[in-house]
Amino acid sequence: MSDRDDLHELLAAYAFDALDADDTARVEAALAADPALRVELDELRAVAGALAGALPATPAPAAVRARLLATVAAEVPAQPGRFDRFAARLAALFDVTVERARTYLAWIDDAGRWETLAPGVRLLHLPPGPAAVGADCGFVAVDPGTTFPWHHHDGEEITVVLGGHGVDADGTQLTPGVEVVLHGDTEHDFAAVGDEPYLFAVRVWGVRFDVTRPDE
Repeated sequence: MSDRDDLHELLAAYAFDALDADDTARVEAALAADPALRVELDELRAVAGALAGALPATPAPAAVRARLLATVAAEVPAQPGRFDRFAARLAALFDVTVERARTYLAWIDDAGRWETLAPGVRLLHLPPGPAAVGADCGFVAVDPGTTFPWHHHDGEEITVVLGGHGVDADGTQLTPGVEVVLHGDTEHDFAAVGDEPYLFAVRVWGVRFDVTRPDE
């Protein structure tokens, strides 16, 4: 089966809200890049709605309903995720739903999703919604005592601090909740201070590391 055929099968399951988080992210990235797929999704959802309306309203057996409720209770966290307060802000930043933003925030604690950029610096790339296609979107974690490499922004960069403490090259204190907007054709670095990793969400329209710090 080709990747395209596989994507169409996933799209059908997506229309019925039957995908896990990884496949959902894959489909949403494809939808953002291909308007034709969004048309196909609308058609599939219309079919799903018609099928639902055609089914008789028969109550589920008590045993089935009990198992379903038990499953839902087991899968829904008793407490909100530790970064949930940022969900609405990240939904706007990445142009995704709030629920999708909550899923992304939950991925922060999944070590397998991170990749290493440099010693003490890790990245978690995220698929954005249509308005942010073409931007580099994700989370960055910088270990205490580590300086993020000097770099150049080709376009606008917006960061939202989620945890830890950083200090920008210009002395700006970067603590949870702080949002920083840097315009294109700017350069800087920053360091993580304190006892925990400096963690932030970022959307940047082009970034390069082939530049040298002015004082070097």
